[in-house]
Amino acid sequence: MPLSKDDSADVRSRARFGFTLIELMVVITLMVSLGGMLTYALASATNSARVKRTQADVITIGQLLQSRVNEVSLAQVSLVYGRSGAELARTGLFTPQGGAPISGPGTQNVVTSSSPTRGQLINFQANERARLILMARRDLARMVLPECQADLLYPPASLQFRTLGPSGWYPNVAQVKPPAQWSRMRTLAGLYSAGDIDAEYQVVNSVNGSTNPATNPEYGAITEASVAGFEQILKQSTKVYWNPSAAPPNPRPQTTWTREHESSECLYLILATTELFGKTAIDKIPPSQIADTDQDGVPEILDAWGNPYAFLRNPIGFQKIGIKNFVPGGSTPIESYPIDPDPFDFLAADFRYDNGTHPTPYAAGTGETTYFPIYLPPVVVSAGLDGEFGMRLTYVNTDSSPEPEIGVNDGYSSSAVQYPGGNSSYGPIYPGVPIVRCPDPYFDVSSVPSNVAGTYQFSISSIATAKTGGGLGAVLDQEAVADNITSLDSGI
Repeated sequence: MPLSKDDSADVRSRARFGFTLIELMVVITLMVSLGGMLTYALASATNSARVKRTQADVITIGQLLQSRVNEVSLAQVSLVYGRSGAELARTGLFTPQGGAPISGPGTQNVVTSSSPTRGQLINFQANERARLILMARRDLARMVLPECQADLLYPPASLQFRTLGPSGWYPNVAQVKPPAQWSRMRTLAGLYSAGDIDAEYQVVNSVNGSTNPATNPEYGAITEASVAGFEQILKQSTKVYWNPSAAPPNPRPQTTWTREHESSECLYLILATTELFGKTAIDKIPPSQIADTDQDGVPEILDAWGNPYAFLRNPIGFQKIGIKNFVPGGSTPIESYPIDPDPFDFLAADFRYDNGTHPTPYAAGTGETTYFPIYLPPVVVSAGLDGEFGMRLTYVNTDSSPEPEIGVNDGYSSSAVQYPGGNSSYGPIYPGVPIVRCPDPYFDVSSVPSNVAGTYQFSISSIATAKTGGGLGAVLDQEAVADNITSLDSGI
């Protein structure tokens, strides 16, 4: 039956209420596009908020760490002295080198002849004491601002200095008193405090109270740390039950603290033991930014992406405006290697100011200032959005690419540095402490393979290499480091 005119109009009217397939596809495409744009906008806003929050956090933490550095540079240093060289000579423990001329590190700019004047002798001894205070401040900074496990494992370094008497040179030794904060950090990490280290050592070795490896400068505790028995005490866990009556060999439980993220974990320990306006600094960190991501018993401080920060106390090789480090393309050596004095060294007592220790002739394109120490502020670094630091860290990161080993071995600590070659050029050597230590933040960490155990040795010639990218913080991957966020970005 043919439709009437009214019926046809009604059918056409009802048809207009639907959508064609093309119209539906256009609408869906528009919705997907708008959704994508909204998602991108929200993601960008989220990342922008994370960047801003991380920037604020690292700058705040960096300022706190810098204030601790300032305190160490100005505070009175509490030293514990061993028996003097004169006393050692009287008791027959040391024979003075009668009539020997003054030579070796630190003497070039003070003594100009084999028969020094009275003024030169006084000046020399004053420089030696200034160096002692410098090394003590560096060791103190290492202990209250640890950047790696070894900084908390090693007791104070035994620091030697020289004096002159009627019969020649005399060796002397001293060390800083173990800082209370160092012991508190060790306790938080489940390790023995300084007093417990000494007490346990005396029990295990059946010795009397005169041998205190953590508090007696006449005992080279860092050297002894490589001995299995003492190393067990330094790493002994207080969080694991140990039965002293168990049958031999009765091994002591060792710490489960791993080196992965060790600098972030040290940062946590620092903040957890630093007083700030009547509370500890860690109270200022939201609980959501504290986690034990590697399940080793020591928490880390996390950035806004949930990744542990990196902390570098002395970022040699780090390229930032806040550090007057190596400047590529400088027209003169002093422009390539600018001078920025170490705040711990008010009297310029560092051996690197002694031109007698510098290579002769200088390496091409370098001069005397190349080997001078520089100011190295502590730096906190976030890996940013990509989660990759792209720089040299303290621990060995075997998963990194293209250079799998970008850290240093287990023995690394600025206080583990010693003079090479049996120290014959230093002399005299303190009996019982045959190694001259030099707590040193300017070591070229790339000069010692990260997978090889051994002693780190002081070397003037490695300073230039460290500044040009051999030290901690040195950039290994420009692309990965591009989005890093650091506490120096504000120019502090």
